Amino acid sequence: MNLIKIYFTRIAGWAVLAVAGDVSAAVTYTGLDGAQEANARTVMPLAAAECTAARWRVERLFKDADKNLRSALEALGYYDIEISKSLSFEEECWQASLDVKVGDPVVLRNVGIEIVGGAAVDVEFGSLVEANKPSAGRILNHGQYETYKTTLLSSAIARGYFDAEFLRSEVIVDPDKYAADMRLTLSSGPRYRFGEINFTEGILRENLMLGFTDIRSGDFYRSEAINSLYDALNGSTYFGAVSISTEPLDEEQKTVPLDVELQPGTRRIYSIGAGFTTDTGPHGRLGYTNRRRNDKGHQFESQLFASSVRSELSATYRWPRRDPRKEWVNAVLGIQHEDTDTSERDTYKIGIQRSRSLGKLWLETRYIDYAVEEFKVGDQDTNSELVILGINWESARGRELSRVTNGLRLSFDVHGASDALLSDTSFAQFNFTAKWIHSFSEKIRILARGTAGVTAKENLTALPVSVRMFAGGDRSVRGYDFETLGPVDADGLVIGGSNLLEGSLEFDYLFKPQWAVAVFADTGSAFNNSDVDLSTGAGLGVRWYSPVGPIRLDLAHPLDDPGTSVRVHISLGLDL
Repeated sequence: MNLIKIYFTRIAGWAVLAVAGDVSAAVTYTGLDGAQEANARTVMPLAAAECTAARWRVERLFKDADKNLRSALEALGYYDIEISKSLSFEEECWQASLDVKVGDPVVLRNVGIEIVGGAAVDVEFGSLVEANKPSAGRILNHGQYETYKTTLLSSAIARGYFDAEFLRSEVIVDPDKYAADMRLTLSSGPRYRFGEINFTEGILRENLMLGFTDIRSGDFYRSEAINSLYDALNGSTYFGAVSISTEPLDEEQKTVPLDVELQPGTRRIYSIGAGFTTDTGPHGRLGYTNRRRNDKGHQFESQLFASSVRSELSATYRWPRRDPRKEWVNAVLGIQHEDTDTSERDTYKIGIQRSRSLGKLWLETRYIDYAVEEFKVGDQDTNSELVILGINWESARGRELSRVTNGLRLSFDVHGASDALLSDTSFAQFNFTAKWIHSFSEKIRILARGTAGVTAKENLTALPVSVRMFAGGDRSVRGYDFETLGPVDADGLVIGGSNLLEGSLEFDYLFKPQWAVAVFADTGSAFNNSDVDLSTGAGLGVRWYSPVGPIRLDLAHPLDDPGTSVRVHISLGLDL
């Protein structure tokens, strides 16, 4: 019996399935499938030789070609092969051909994988052992087994088995029976634990720093926990640079030190900007942010937005809770003036918000706002005082400055006020917004949007303008002016409604990098009770995906008012 014992530590250089690069037209193969030929060309020096190579070199490489070919096919489990080859030298180039007859492959007969040491009772590591485990009945592929071996060892180290080593690693091939036996024994040794955790001092308090990680001294080592800590610190805006070291290991105590070196990020940021949208006209923006007011991680942000339609001055003071990755509290103060074609209002608001992450996809925000509003709408000129309690859930996947290929954004908001709780009136309101983006190809995508709002109220006229529902504008029903769709009073003036329903469907085509054309249709309106009278607009648009985000130019025609000319809409902002 002709047995071949192969120790994997000695065949690390064996080729695995590879993508062939540029191949010389001077070498041709027959009798091989695509994977076999690709591996043959990868390991055969003859296949890479040029037409200008010296004759003696080509002849030497040709002499070794069958040996190289056998190695390439044996790596894929084919040991029974017959090779016929020929070489000729033409005036322009040499030509080599290899005709191969490939027999049946060698199949794994017995597979024995043994784990000894601490990892033998590690359930999570056991699942890693089973993943992509070689199994009896499969064609022998040395490259796949090398990959499995490497993955197994790296997985052990990632879980803290730093002393892991293979006690046995071999494949015994019986070519006569087209069978092979694999034996693999991994000794993991004990699992290391996290040792002392040290953060750079003088930036944030240690108890706040520990809030960025679930790691505690004495916990079993996990590399993913370190990756999560790095991501949390790097994304916190507190730090300009993050470096985490786990060396040197304490081999006696079997512990891993954790030294987190941090550089403080830019503390104060000032911003200024200007722009134009159809809804607000020309506008300017000033901003100031203090990302680290103290070592407790408190932050402050203020913004001034000014335009002929809407102006706002806001300030937010925020601080982290026990887990700065998931939970924050915001104290907000704002003054807003809005003067549209249908209403005018001045709103003064102070509030407190508590936000926390629900898993990886959702953000929940609970809030209490005290708002005083002076407003004019229709023939009504009055003021309102409300204490609003609410809760919001939001999820967004795919929000980015560039062109989004696939994404989804959902928002649910429930809030209300009671005249028994320092408010002029009682109401409850529910708002829902959804936007979905899906690409059919690199250039074509669909954008769908839906909005719904429902208000339970005692008296609509008692509600301030900021709580009423309006439709129309750049981000609503294009083809109609900003907030001009909704119920009207006896004089025909839009006064807003208690309910809202909107829908939009848009297709766009990327005709050159950063530029797209779009066709769209929007419908919707504000209304009271169930008296729905939707208005529809449709049109064409151009999109420029600028460095500051998408800028949109839309030409929309109001289909419910054919005599009205096409309206131009200019807007900017993220797709989601």
